[in-house]
Amino acid sequence: MEVHAVVLSTAGNQNYVFGSNKRRENVGASHLITRVEGEWLDRALAEVAAPGRGGRRWRVEDDGIEVVTANAGGVTLLVGDREIGRRVVGVITEAALREAPGLDVCGAVGGPVRWGGAKEVAEGIADARELLVEARAKRRGPRLRFPGVPLAARCGSSGLPAHRVVEFPAERAPEARSAPSVAKLDAFDPALRRLAVTMGLGDDAGTAATEKLVRVVDHLNDKAEWVAVVHADGNGLGKVFQEFSSVNGDSSIRSADQFTERLRGLSEGVDECARLAFRSACGRLREAGWSAKTPVPPILPLILGGDDLTVVCDGELALPFARHYLEEFTRLANACGAVGGVLKEVDGLRGLGACAGVAIVKRAYPFHSAVHLADELTGEAKLVKKKLGQDKSALAFHVLFESAFADLGRLREQQTLADEGTCLTGQPYVVGDAGDAPWARYRHWDDLERRVAALTERRDGTLVISASQAHELRSALFRGHKAADARLAMASTWLGEEAVRGLTDDGSLFWRDDAVRRSGLLDAMNAAPFLRSGERA
Repeated sequence: MEVHAVVLSTAGNQNYVFGSNKRRENVGASHLITRVEGEWLDRALAEVAAPGRGGRRWRVEDDGIEVVTANAGGVTLLVGDREIGRRVVGVITEAALREAPGLDVCGAVGGPVRWGGAKEVAEGIADARELLVEARAKRRGPRLRFPGVPLAARCGSSGLPAHRVVEFPAERAPEARSAPSVAKLDAFDPALRRLAVTMGLGDDAGTAATEKLVRVVDHLNDKAEWVAVVHADGNGLGKVFQEFSSVNGDSSIRSADQFTERLRGLSEGVDECARLAFRSACGRLREAGWSAKTPVPPILPLILGGDDLTVVCDGELALPFARHYLEEFTRLANACGAVGGVLKEVDGLRGLGACAGVAIVKRAYPFHSAVHLADELTGEAKLVKKKLGQDKSALAFHVLFESAFADLGRLREQQTLADEGTCLTGQPYVVGDAGDAPWARYRHWDDLERRVAALTERRDGTLVISASQAHELRSALFRGHKAADARLAMASTWLGEEAVRGLTDDGSLFWRDDAVRRSGLLDAMNAAPFLRSGERA
């Protein structure tokens, strides 16, 4: 028996979701992406259906088609007939063109491979992924589907040619909107129903739950002073999925059906761990409270599939949420036999951790730039994989006070005193168990919280370290480590050594990280306004 691998995926998801600063469009766009592995896949399966079991439970040796993985805007299937694979790709891509204009969905059907051995099927899936890359490179991008000639009004949200005029409530004038913008707005209501279930606000996703989320969306769009983008993903999972045949350490898994079950279990297990970790983090925030006048914590998961998470939330909740999510995801993944159990069988992989980047910006700051910064910060946090291993988790963050385009390299350069080899940031910070590794000393999340606690401690209603004294310490940091420690010595004389002990690492504001001298004080000052809420959980 021969089978063909079929691979479909979306591309440019971040641009599609965050190409607009309109929160309703962000929410609707995220919902449209989920329809690839949801409604549209079910529609395609129904078109090639045979009587009997539901399509998600079909197996290729019995039914001629099998869903191996389906999440995060991507689908992997096995089919016995190449034509069936083409029909599935056609149904899903046509649905995207008609119902989600602007969404880039592409699929490829691989060549025949022998069904029976795990290695042959794994190679067939890998070959299909390569064909997908080639097919996408030969296609024109989705923006070219919207030519501006003949002349048309421009969309007030996306800048694309207008498709129709959208009516808003009485307080807003009608606006010309493009086809992608209209599709995202039309998807807003079903998106809220899905998010209500995802966030644990009610399994029935009724009117009361969605009305709560409407208030959250309006708060993030119009009222919040600081808005944050939180991006997180698992450590090295992309490579694990792409090379699953070579990382499968159990020699007893030799047959094709065992291989697909193992791969499907890993995919579904990671998906479930991410959802449960998200719910748990939201629950911690609900217990702790928040200052915004919203009925539920002002947080929206715009991408939650596989190990990928992208959330927009009120700035005050971003750091507590990211910390709780990483801790819970790491715990769940390593306790799950289908995830941590599989990875621990592989030589050199002790389990699974995750990393996150948090960009906290003003509400009016261009959203795509904030997403770009969060993505770069996630990359910075990935240093933990190299230093401590794939099973450890870390978080990097930045509070952006300027309105210029946020390039992380430039921002970190501004925090570096090159002439004396001093870096004024301790990032990334390790979350969860770090062991006794020297690299993690002074750069654990507990160290950051200790410094923040020292900066915000009050006695009789008065800050122990006043705002002016903290400002003097901050200014001294940029004059070098000697000036900063001299200013710290003066503060300890004025206030007492016990008052400033929480700011120090072995009596100094700095510690050695190989050849670089680092300080965590600036990080603590930036984080302090955003760690007062939510950390009581």
